[in-house]
This record gives sequence, C-alpha cells and structure tokens, in this order.
Amino acid sequence: MRTNPHIEVRRCRPILGTFVEMQAFGTKADELEDAIEAAFLAIAQVHRLMSFHDPESEVSLMNRDAYCKAVCVHSWTWRVLKLAQEFSRNTDGIFDITIAGQLVRWNCLPRNGMRFGSGSWRDIILESAGRIRFRRPLLIDFGGIAKGFAVDRAVEILKRKRVMAAIVNAGGDLRVFGSASQLVHLRHPKQPNRAAGAVRLRERAMATSGIYFARTNRRGCVSPILDARTGRADARTGRAACDLISVTVGAANCVTADALTKVVFALREQAAPLLARYSSDALLLEQGGGPSRMFNPTCETSRET
Repeated sequence: MRTNPHIEVRRCRPILGTFVEMQAFGTKADELEDAIEAAFLAIAQVHRLMSFHDPESEVSLMNRDAYCKAVCVHSWTWRVLKLAQEFSRNTDGIFDITIAGQLVRWNCLPRNGMRFGSGSWRDIILESAGRIRFRRPLLIDFGGIAKGFAVDRAVEILKRKRVMAAIVNAGGDLRVFGSASQLVHLRHPKQPNRAAGAVRLRERAMATSGIYFARTNRRGCVSPILDARTGRADARTGRAACDLISVTVGAANCVTADALTKVVFALREQAAPLLARYSSDALLLEQGGGPSRMFNPTCETSRET
C-alpha cells in the first residue's frame, strides 16, 4: 500500500489472545504514532470488557449474575450483544454466543467455576439503559466477533486521527482502508508456513476461521466452530465434519466478516443468500488441499500454493 508522501509506522502487541499488528501510512511519524497508540487503547478496552477468560470482564459478570439480576454494561458491550442477536436471528440460531456452555464442556473454554446452563440467544434480554438479563442460566462468549469489533473500533480511531491509510490485523481478523489495495495472503491451517491463497482488499475487512484447535475422538471430529442449533460443525449432515478446514469471509467490517465465517462453516454453499444479504463473499479450503471454492465474489482474488 502506498501514499504520497510515504511514511509508514508499524507496531505489534500481544492482546485479545493473539498478536495485533497495525500499519499506518501518512505524512508525519509522530501523528501516526499517536493514532496507533489511541487505536491500541480502544482494543485494550474491548479486551477488558469482553474477554471470557478475564473474571473481571463484563462478559464474566453477565455469566455470573445476569440470570439472577439485571447487569449494566458498557455501550460497546451492548452493541456487540445487539449485533450477536441480529446474527442469531438472521441465521435461525446457527450463530449463537450461548454455545459457550458446549465449548466449556469440551474444554475449549475454561470452566471458571460457572454453571453451563441450557439457554439460547433468545434467553438474552436487552433492557433499556444498557441493562442485560438472562431468562435462564447460560454462558455467553463473544469469541471472534469481539475481536472483529475491536479491529473495527481501531480503524474508527485511526480514521478519526486523520491517518491516510492503514492495515489492522488481529490474528485472522483484518481490515484495510485507504486509496490503494492490499494483497493479503491466507495461511494454510494445516501447514502454517504455506500460503493457501491470497485476496486483494481495498476499504474492506476479512476474517478467517479454521480448524486449528479441532481434535478427533471415537465420535469423529470435535471442533470449536459449531452450528449452535445442533452442537455440531456441519448443518447438512448433523456431524462434526472436518472436511472443510478453513473459511475466509470478506465484508464491509470485521465483526460481520467474523460472524459469517462460523455460518459458512455450517452451511457451506447454502450460506450464499446470507452472504449476499451482507454484501459479503467467501473462500472455502477443503481438507484434501484442493483449490479453494469461492461464491458470491465481490472482491478481487488470486490463488497461490
């Protein structure tokens, strides 16, 4: 990505359970440094509010108390809850942040001494003035959509600080803005030192979900990427199939792209109407290592092996 005149500042920090990297382009290095620092502060706030692992976060507070009493949350937490409800409604429950209980049972998330519960997204009540309560005991985990939301807030800050162009990459959730496009290489989930393909982005976000933490037992593949209606990975067969190892979605913002990766994992090509609804596109990588499949394309792509 190029600007004229060209000054680039790049910074990377461990946060959100991954490494977050920012590249900012402009005309004055000190202003770029100030903008990047402000963007990292926004990401840190999202982490404090929405981490499942932090016992002091608002997510942990809701998981402990929201069934017994209403809990007041930050406006950002409220926004992500509202977005999660929208995704659940539009996907008929395939996307559901209350799948956290199942992930705890499978030891994909820490137990933290909390009861699993049996509720669904329909049991999360958004009351007025930022108050949240649960109809039934349940556990929520924003997972990747919190990371996507953090990337979107960082981009919002960088633009507000008059950064000319930037790339924000949070371990698979990435967003680009500026006049030039950026070629983004997709890492192969089974062979991290190899590129599975590449996507050229301009004023767009991208998120990738893969079976990095899947494992196999006597019942088949156990993956943290689930169809929340069945507790399985594949909505078509009802089994936790690991034939699909990676889904990449391009969208207008990172929170949408991340949420849709989970839906595409469950629905495969059947997700095309939903992708069209969000003006999004998807790249699918199969276990056998064959060419990625792409449908509803709205961005320029290239394939590499």
